Parts: sequence; C-alpha cells; structure tokens
Amino acid sequence: MKNTAIIVGGGLGKRFMGGIPKQFLPLGERPVIVHTVEAFQRSLSIDAIVVVVPAGWEKRCEAELKPYAFDKIQGVIAGGETRQLSCQQALHFLKADPPHIVVVHDAVRPLVSQELIDAAVREGNEGMTFGLQAVDTIVECLDGEITRVLPREELYQIQTPQAFPFQTLWDAHGQALEAGITDTSDDPGLVLRAGHRVKVLVGDPRNIKITGPVDLELAQHLLRAR
Repeated sequence: MKNTAIIVGGGLGKRFMGGIPKQFLPLGERPVIVHTVEAFQRSLSIDAIVVVVPAGWEKRCEAELKPYAFDKIQGVIAGGETRQLSCQQALHFLKADPPHIVVVHDAVRPLVSQELIDAAVREGNEGMTFGLQAVDTIVECLDGEITRVLPREELYQIQTPQAFPFQTLWDAHGQALEAGITDTSDDPGLVLRAGHRVKVLVGDPRNIKITGPVDLELAQHLLRAR
C-alpha cells in the first residue's frame, strides 16, 4: 500500500515581509523547500511526494528541486488561497490513484526527522498529529487585556507531519467545503469535525516552523548542529 507525502507550501509567507515565499529562502546552501523534500525522499516509509506551492511558483520550485533528482516527486502543483484549499488541491491531484496514507507536512518545517516521518506513517491508520505540551502560561485576551488563563497542562502546540487514511482526509475536506469552511489552519480540525478521532504523539522541539527571521536564524543553528 502506497504512502504519499503532501508538502504544503501554498502560502506567500506575508508574515515574513520578504520578496519571495519563505520556502524558497536559503537555509545553509540550499532553499528551505529542498531540505524539506529531501527528508521525505530519504524516508523508507514514503513512496511518493506531492509539493504544493503558490500559484505561479511551480516552475521556480521545479528548478530548485531538479539538481537533486528526487525521484519520489509525483507532482509540483499550485495551491489555493488558504492552507486548507492548498491541501485539497493535492488531494484532488491524488484522487485518480489514491495512496493508502497521506502524510501532510509544512514546507517550512525543513528539519523534520526520519523518526517523526516513520512514526506518522506507522500511526496514520487512525489519524494522528504531533504536538508539544505548552510550557508557558497561555491566556485569552480581549482588547489587550487578559480575560482568561488557560490550563496549560491541557494545551499543546501542534506540529506536522500529520497522517490520515486518504479517504478519511478526502471526506473531511469535502464535508468542510459543503459547510462553507475554507480557511481551517490544520487538517486535524477537519477530521475531528467529520467525527473521527485524532491521536497526538510527542513532537520534537527542533522541528520548528519558519515563520519569521528569528526562526530562520534558529534553523541555521540547528542545521549546523546536525
């Protein structure tokens, strides 16, 4: 049974305030997206890869990946206006010959380990995600004032990769669209809404998401530490 990774990088990275999407920024000697795809290329648990990039950036992505001869890449496709719609584009791309398990991963988490990828595939039959338990106090605010202090022992910061049976994720996305939902930030929320359980496994604090300059600087240090 085939396991396919969906590398989701359909956003333009507006929070970074840069001229290009952050998945194309240099990390060491290669773009971020190359590090991310390479991790799944190396994985013995992954059979195929679909890369989702902002519309108009497909050729740029193909050019960045071409020197590395990543033979698992099944397609480089344009994403939608939101992360949810970008993932759905990939599901449509795969629908004609669907894999058993889909592993969804942020393009801007380039330091994902082989251990996390293997665990995602292994546990993906029931739906899973990784998460880190909150260590700081988390509060709700309104108009700049605290309205409620949340119990941090019940709060987790969710990471990718996340894995699901293809049909489970396909159905969850379809139900969301029928309900007019198009901007959910994470696939587990859609799967939960569709009536399925999603388990949370312990993530890795080094599996950072690059959303700003400080994250990129930290990723440079972590990459050198490897």
